[in-house]
Order: sequence, then C-alpha cells, then structure tokens
Amino acid sequence: MRVVPLFWITLISALMLWASDCYAQSTIQLFDEDAKVDLSSNFALFYEADEQLTISDILNRRQDFQWYTEDNPNFGFRDNGLWLTNKISNVSNLNSWVFTIDFSQLDKVDFYLVADGAVILQSHQGKLQSEQIFRIPTLRADLPVATPLELYIRIQSHSSSLIVPLSVSPEPVHSLGSQLDSTLWGLFYGGLCILAIYNLVIFLSVRETSLIAYVGYIMAVILWQFVWGGHMQVFASGALPAWLAEHTELIFVIIGISSGLFTMFFLETAEHAKTAHPVVVTLMIVQAVLAIVCVGNLVPTIWKHNLVYGVGIASICSYIYAGFEAFFNRFQPARYFIFAWSMLSIGALIGILSLTGLLPSNQFTTYCFQVGVFLEAALFSLALMEKSRSQLEAEVEQATDDLRNNMELIEEQNARLDIARKDAIKASNVKSQFLANMSHEIRTPLNAILGFSRELGNVSLPADQQEQVRIINTAADNLLSIVNDVLDFSKIEAGKLQINNQPFYPNQLLEEMVTIMSKSAHTKRLEFVFDLAPLPEKLIGDLFRIKQILNNLLSNALKFTSSGTIKLGVQGKALAHGIHEIVFTIEDTGIGISRHDLKKLFSAFSQVDDALNRSYQGTGLGLVICRELVRLMRGTIELRSDPGLGSTFTITLRTNQLSQKYAMEPGGDWQDKRVVIFDPVPQTRQASARMLKCMGAKVTSVESLPFLKTLTDNPDYLFATVPGSMLASRDAMLSEVIQFAAKKRILWYSGPEPFNQYPSLTPHFHSQVRMPITLSKLEDLQHHKTNLHKNPMQHKLNSLPSIRILAVDDMEMNLKLLSTWLAGSSIELTVSMSGQDAVNRCQVTEYDLILMDVQMPGMDGLQASRAIRKTPLNLGTPIIAVTAHAFKEEQERLLASGMDDYLPKPIEVSTLLDLIRRWCETHTPAPQQADTLDWELAIARTNHNDETARELLADFIRLLPEAVHQIETAWHARHYSELLNQVHRLHGASCYTGVPRLQSLADELEGALKRKQYMLVAELMTVFIEEANQVQRKAADLLSATPAPAKS
Repeated sequence: MRVVPLFWITLISALMLWASDCYAQSTIQLFDEDAKVDLSSNFALFYEADEQLTISDILNRRQDFQWYTEDNPNFGFRDNGLWLTNKISNVSNLNSWVFTIDFSQLDKVDFYLVADGAVILQSHQGKLQSEQIFRIPTLRADLPVATPLELYIRIQSHSSSLIVPLSVSPEPVHSLGSQLDSTLWGLFYGGLCILAIYNLVIFLSVRETSLIAYVGYIMAVILWQFVWGGHMQVFASGALPAWLAEHTELIFVIIGISSGLFTMFFLETAEHAKTAHPVVVTLMIVQAVLAIVCVGNLVPTIWKHNLVYGVGIASICSYIYAGFEAFFNRFQPARYFIFAWSMLSIGALIGILSLTGLLPSNQFTTYCFQVGVFLEAALFSLALMEKSRSQLEAEVEQATDDLRNNMELIEEQNARLDIARKDAIKASNVKSQFLANMSHEIRTPLNAILGFSRELGNVSLPADQQEQVRIINTAADNLLSIVNDVLDFSKIEAGKLQINNQPFYPNQLLEEMVTIMSKSAHTKRLEFVFDLAPLPEKLIGDLFRIKQILNNLLSNALKFTSSGTIKLGVQGKALAHGIHEIVFTIEDTGIGISRHDLKKLFSAFSQVDDALNRSYQGTGLGLVICRELVRLMRGTIELRSDPGLGSTFTITLRTNQLSQKYAMEPGGDWQDKRVVIFDPVPQTRQASARMLKCMGAKVTSVESLPFLKTLTDNPDYLFATVPGSMLASRDAMLSEVIQFAAKKRILWYSGPEPFNQYPSLTPHFHSQVRMPITLSKLEDLQHHKTNLHKNPMQHKLNSLPSIRILAVDDMEMNLKLLSTWLAGSSIELTVSMSGQDAVNRCQVTEYDLILMDVQMPGMDGLQASRAIRKTPLNLGTPIIAVTAHAFKEEQERLLASGMDDYLPKPIEVSTLLDLIRRWCETHTPAPQQADTLDWELAIARTNHNDETARELLADFIRLLPEAVHQIETAWHARHYSELLNQVHRLHGASCYTGVPRLQSLADELEGALKRKQYMLVAELMTVFIEEANQVQRKAADLLSATPAPAKS
C-alpha cells in the first residue's frame, strides 16, 4: 500500500476530532488499498412517498435526505422505495473499486454514481432485475482520484426486509473475497449433497423411513439456501419470476414440514414422544395451511412473513421438546437430535431476529442460520447412525433371545429326536432282521424248487409235463425276483447298495439276455430286435447289476406290450482315460405312458394307475432299483413315451475298457461273404444287415418275395426269416424261399419251429436258428456247430477234479439236490445234517472242500467251522458258507469269521461248479514252451540294447537270492501278507528281463495268495523256488558267454 502523505492524515484526524458529531455527514476518503470499508452507518436516506422518483428527481431534492445515525442497516418491511446516498472521494492510487450490499433477497437495487451533478455510472440489480451477475448486488466502478463523488442507491423489496449492509472494497480484495465465498458455499452444498447421497444409499439397502425423510429435509435445505443465498440469480439467464421472488417464504414452510416429518420418523414420536407427537403433527398442519395462505396472498406481506417465522420458531421448539421426551423415554439417539436442533434453533433465532430488525444485520447474524443448518445436517447423520446402531443392537439382542429360546427348543427336540432315532434304529434293525430271516426262509425252499425243477428240464419228458416244469421254473424265478427286488430296495433305503466292478465280457452278457428275452417275446408273438454295435471284448463293470437293469426293463417291455416289437439297441463309445460309454436302448410298442403318469413312474410300490395294476401285476420296485443302480454306476436313465405308441428307455453307463480288441470287426470268417437277407420285418432286417456289414460281409437286404426272385447271383448265404407275427403267410414264404439258389440257406424264425411244422423242409436248409441274429449264432454257422440236446452242464461236470467234498445242511432236500447235481462227476460227496456230525467226520477224514450251511439248530455253521479248524486233518481245508442271507454285511461277517468264501441260496449249479473248480482245481505246471531264460525277450524289453539288457539281467540276479530268501522265510512263518508283498515285488522285477517261466509262476503265486488259496500256494512254492535257482545258474552262464545265446 502506498503511504498517504502526512498532511492528509493529519488533516483527516483533526477534522474527526473537531467535529465528531458531524462524522456521519463527512465525505468518505478511500485511501486503504488492502481493506474493505463498511458504509452501513455512513449514508443519508430518503423514503419515497406513493410516487417512484428518478435519479433526476433525487438530485433536485438533496436537501430532503437525512443522515442515518443507527448501527443496524435494517429498515424493516416497506412497500415503497428507499434512497440512500453517500459522498466518496478516492485518495488512493487504485481506480477499481467495488460496492456490495451483502444481502441477496432485495427485489430491486439501483446504483447511481454522480460526479459534478451528472450520472457517470449506473446499474439496476436485485432479484427482479437482470443486471446482477453476482449472488448479491455488486457495482464495479473506476473512481477518479481526488474527485468528489456521490453514490445514490435505491432499494425496494416486497418479499423481505430492507436490509442494506453496504460496503466498498478494492477490486483485488473483492476478487479474493469472492473466491473464498464461492469455495465456502461449494463446501456447504457439497457436504449436504454427500450426506444426502450417503443416506439415500443406506435407505436403498435397509429401507429405514427416517433415512428418506432425512434426505428430503436435506434437499429442502439445499433448495432454500440456493434461493435465499442468491445463487439462483447467478445461474438464471435473467431476472427471477416475480411470483417466485415474492414467495420465498414458502421455502421456510417446506423446510419446516420436511424437518417435522424427519422428527416424526426418526424419533418415532407416536411411540417415544407421545405428548409431543400431536403438537408436532398440528404444527405441520398449520405450516401446510400457511403455505396455502402464502400462495394465495391472503394476508399482507408483513403478516405473511411474521407468521411463517413465528410458526417456524414454534415448530423448532416442538421438535426439541419431542427430542427431550424421547430421550427421557430412553431413546438414546435422541441426544444427537436434541443437540442438532439446539444448534439450528440458535442460528434460526438469531437469523429471524436479524430479519425482523431486533438484532443488527452483519456477517454473523446473516450466516449464523446457514452454519446451524450445516451442523444440524451433520449431527442428524450421526443421529441416524446411532439409531441404526441401536436398532442393530436391539435386533442382535432379540436374535440372541430368539436363538436362546430356539436352542432350548432344539435341545428339547433333539432329545425327542434322539429317542425317535433310537426307536427308528431299533425298528430298522428289526426290519433288517426280518428281511434277513425272510430271505433265508424263502430262499432255502426256493433252492430245492429251482434246483430240482431245472434238473427235470434236462430229462426227456412228455410235452405236457415239460410245460408244467416250465411253469414251475417261471413261478420260482418270479418269486426269487420279488424277493431280490424287496431286498435291493431295502438296501437302497439304507444307503447300503454297492457296485462291485469286475472284468466281464459284454457280448456274452448280451447274448444271454437276448436268448432269454427273445424266446419270451416270441411266445407272445412279438418280434425281438437286437441292434448291436461293435463293443470291446472285455470291460470292467458290475455284470450282475447291468444284467439286473436290462432284465427289469426288458421284462417290463414284454409285460406291457401285446403286439409289435421289442428292441434292444446297444452302442459304445470310447472316451478319454480308458473309459468306455455304453448306451442301451429298450424300445417297445406297448401301452405307453402319459406325461402325467411319468412323474410317479419311478416311485416305489407304484404303477401308473389302478386299471394297469389290475391288468399287469408287479411290485412296482423295478424302475426304482434301475434308477438307483444307474446312478451308482455314474450313468443316466431317460424315458420317452406316448400313450398307445410305446416307450423308449435310454440307459447310459460308463465302464472301464480292459481290452482294445473289438468282438465285431472286419477280417474274420464273414469277411467278403455274400449274404442275402430276406426279412419282411424292417427293424430286424436292418439290425441284421448292420451286424453283418460290421463283420465285413457284403449284404443285400430283401423285403419282399417278388424282389427276391429277381436276384440271380447265387450268394454264399441266404438268411430267410419267417417271423412269428406272420404265421398265416409262413407257407407261402417258405415255398418261395426254397426255390432261391444259394450255397447255404439258413432259416431264421420266431414263434414255432418251422422244422417241427414242416419236416420236409429240412433238406432245403443248412439249419434253422431262432431270431434275432447274434455273434455266437453267426460263429456257430461258420464252424458247423449243432445244438445237441443234452445237459449243458455235463461238460463242466466231466471236467471236475477227483476230490472229496463234505456238504453240511439241516435240510435233507438241499443235500439231495447236491447229490443229484454231482452224481455224474468224479467228486466223492459226503453229506451231513448237523454241525456236530460234520466236526466228527472231519476228525477222521480229510476233505478237499466243505460246503457249510450257516443257520442250523444246535451247533450252527460258524461254531462248526471253528471246531473243524482245530482238527489236524482239515486245518486248512477251504470252508464255503452256504447262506440264504442276501445282505452284503452278512456275507462280509461270514468271511471275517473265518469262512473262505460264500455260496448264496438258491444255489445255481453253474455257480457251484465254478466255485469247486476255483478252489480245488489241480495246479498245472507252467507250460514248457515258457523258457527259463529268453535272451530275445530280454533284448526286446530294452529296445534291442544289448548292454542295457545285460545290466538289467545282472541286477535281477543280484536281487534274486535275497528275494527268494525273504519269500521262503515268510512262507515258513505263514505270514501271508508279507509273502504277497515279496512275491509282488519279485514279479514286478521279472517283467524287465527275459525270465518268462519265473514271471509266469510269480503271477500264478500272487493270484493264489490274493484269493487265499493256500493249498495251491503250497503246490506252487516248490516249483517257484526250484525255477528261481535254475534262473540263477543259467543267467550266470549266459552273462559269462560271448555272444549270448537266444534261448536256454
């Protein structure tokens, strides 16, 4: 700042001291370039009468102005204009000065700057005029230095008091103050907006009504401040609408109502402030009425403003009272509410008193209300957080109480459930015992029924008696199937049904199923279609369960189909990691199933409706068991069906592929064979053609006899099919077929055997075969095998070894059945009807195998087995448990108790013969063609590297003596688990060099140990030790010889 000459300072000071009473009437000297000068108490004023005066009129009436001697520039509410004037002299070096009136609610503000009686600058601002560019009336002027100036200001406002806090400041000071003002207001609006958005987001998640009321209150405050603070003039393109400028008091009403709603919802006054609640509601209604009064201008402006301000103060007091009442009623968040309203009420009271002129208008009184609003909004947010926390604590406490109550209920229920569980376990055990007993009691007589009836089937009987035997077999098989289904369903309910994966031959399985089911279909004059795709020769899966699934589904298809066809389609697909997926398709042309009945088809003990139950009897368990078996085998089962058109079941199962060779491949006996297939049934003709084409045959399919007559190429085979569904036209077809020239004619049939009906046809055909075509039937045709009508088990009986078997059973018919089965073999069978008698016999006779019934009166099978184990002659004799108990747990218990194996009732003769051969087959030494030492094999296993082959053989020879010693030690100590480990280790080592005979013996020995066939182990051990010694001698000779011989 430039230093003012000492002369001027001294002169000004002297004048001020000399005429202090005339200070207000002196000219204001602007000399401080860094300070703002307050002009609120340094002007003269003039009130207009009814007529509005111009600046010219005012200049002529200077003598009418009176100097204002008060400190408060608040002139109250007036309808007419008010003129203010002041004398100014710029004695500084700065020309740019700014005059401001720090009150934004004036309707009209006219600035006039006069020099030498002439207006040199004028500006018309205020809410109703368009020249205002700042939020408050502001006049920028270039003041000449040391020139007397007069400033005239006319103000007029109907919407507010005439408050004129006039000041003048240098342009730099004003710019800095304007920037600071904008920043502070930005913080004010920004803070309120952040609070509103924050609580709105919380409301969207928790749906607390007080939050949205708070957001509404914040928005009302922002709207009020935007209008009252003058920011609307800044953003408006021109003057504000007159109606809005005249009704700014409505914003106070909006704030009052919104704050009242927030008070009601936040404090929940109906519950926590019951006394204040009607007061708050009444004042909100009064404010709503005031809004109507203000809009309609029903009272004078002065009354309108005073009413709004008065009701507003009363509302604030009621809100504070409600807060205190809620706090005293132990509503803890109310303390923030009280403090917030106290802050606002102080600011509002100061602001209103300033507006009404009871307090002076200055920076503090002007913006005190805004500060209170901001603090109140922040405190309200804290109050909401406190309320949320309190509600959360209350909810947690309530949840804790509920949890405590629930825990008590749960403990009580657990006690009841524990009692119920024990009762259920007891009932389940009773049911399991009942099922076990039922299984035993039903299977035991079934064993005799099935055994003797099947034995009768191998005897030449008259036709009517053969039919009676067949009926007995069918009835017994049905009864056995029902028992098996009930037991399987019980296992499913108990979660104990398990899958037993073993290697099996899929084509052999399908051959057996097709043979059985096709004959049943032909009996009903149905055509059976077998559509087979190439499958591996050997897979790993549960053969028994797969057979059970196919049997159930095919049996259902036969049961529910009275005419048409039954089809079994099989396809396979190799997947990654050695998985082979098999897809079985069972189609029929039966009654079908409606979409409504599909829902209960897989429910236990149910069929589609009562009418069907009367026509087609059954337990209703077959499909339930099938679905569970498919699930356990990692497969799927699907059903498509239409009423009256039939059903299609599709089963997809995953197995492990054990063989890379496929049973149905080109290059075999049927390669390039010319085959003509005559079959009037399209499904069977197409399936037969596909199978033969897969095997390399050249197939010509013929549907009609006229087309057959046109063929003259004399094929290798004519497959002539006479379906059972066309018996009426069988004569005509056969008479035409025998005239067709072919090297071999094969008659395929369904229904009655044609050769029995027409014996004269025999010379015209190579053979007759029952449909459908299968791999084994095609193989029989190539190798001229004929069906000799004899017992199929006779070959197995003749091949049994000469051994002694003791059979123990308390039922004579079961022993008689065993005697009947084994009568034609070289087995010496001894029977015993009690456990004690069996023990006595074992003390004097050595047996090769003992068949022991488990449930017997007196000494049962387990007690007898333990006693037999103590006899010197039968210490290691294999004991087979013969049991009708079908549960796997029972079978595992028998094996754990010392039994070597088990044979389920009813006994199948083939199962019995396989078991005898497995346990009693005499060991055959390794074939002589397996050499002790094969150097070519050793070279091949090292990729023809002679040096590596010698190193591996030398390492094996160094390992062999110690390995043999450990094997002998374990054998003499009868440590079978250690013996198995040592044999397995040596077996693995032998696979890397050329000792094929020792490798084969190790393989047999390891298998016998795994099967616990210790008698066979004893036979193999001598041969194994001798061969190991032989390997050591020959290997030493080979390694010292150059060059090495190929074999020795």
